[in-house]
Amino acid sequence: MKRDVVVLLTRAPYGRVHVPEGLRAARGVAAGFDRHDVTVVFTEDGTYAARSDVDRDALNMPGHIADLREQNGAMIVDAAALTERGISTDEIADDVTVRAGDEVSARIRDADCVLDF
Repeated sequence: MKRDVVVLLTRAPYGRVHVPEGLRAARGVAAGFDRHDVTVVFTEDGTYAARSDVDRDALNMPGHIADLREQNGAMIVDAAALTERGISTDEIADDVTVRAGDEVSARIRDADCVLDF
């Protein structure tokens, strides 16, 4: 049974494994037998991982992102969290969509399953 799954990336990208492990989980859920609809949400300090100047290779992100995209997964960043951290929308990577805080909240609330990293 196909489900709507949200993977929250809430921790800063460097010095921890949460961002690459969250992306790995998202990729696995999206590519699984039921091919769930997966949205990765960069929020709180996870917003730093959505920036275009992040070294994605050092964080082991490119393969996970490519596989997630192949399975039609989406990546969004919380605009409210960006504002709180002084991050401009111009700093966000091209493959990440900026969404308003209320839209992000609704996506999380309406998901069948939420995984927090």
